[in-house]
Amino acid sequence: MELRRLRIAGALVRNTHESATVDMPFDNANLYRWCKGHAQLVPCPLVIPNSGRDLTPEDRQVDDAIRHGAGAVWIRPGNDSWILADWVADPLFNALQVRRMPVLCLGRLVNIEQIANLARRFPDLPLIMAEWDYRSQRIILPLLRTFKNVSLSIGNNYIVHRGIEQIVKELGPKQLIFGTGFPESEAMTAVTYLMYSELTPAHKQMIGHGNFARLRECI
Repeated sequence: MELRRLRIAGALVRNTHESATVDMPFDNANLYRWCKGHAQLVPCPLVIPNSGRDLTPEDRQVDDAIRHGAGAVWIRPGNDSWILADWVADPLFNALQVRRMPVLCLGRLVNIEQIANLARRFPDLPLIMAEWDYRSQRIILPLLRTFKNVSLSIGNNYIVHRGIEQIVKELGPKQLIFGTGFPESEAMTAVTYLMYSELTPAHKQMIGHGNFARLRECI
């Protein structure tokens, strides 16, 4: 109903809230089941390194996500008792990079330095950073300038006055992706922020749809 109300053609969806999901295989299976038959819902499953040999191998996790039409995956290292060190996480991120599967990194779960470290170690892996506020602009701008495999979701609490105009002016529109943060945030806020920005219609179209569609085509 919310997608219909706002005339949004498709949305990347995941299980929320992150503390309420504790069984990754079960939760991902439910996510795929909920999205099946709804072309506008694009699943974003959780992935975890198989470093304890207690889960499905990393490459099979990614292949399963692709088989179910996932547009990205997400990670929550602290919640799932793992860290982003190479000796723990590299098999997972290597599998993701080979398949060019975008990784959603929420600000409260993966910090800026961790995102930059991943971007440096895996230059062909698309990373999408989300849930960053206006105070982070002085960090976001050089991060996007340095790492072209990082994109910023402009939804949720990224409501920087003329922030996307500044990014587009300095770096172009290719590293910006539309997001809403719904249901934790009111989706219309993100819609208004993009539609009333001082960007060209072509740039708005790229941010609203084209950039994420391009990432999906590479999977």
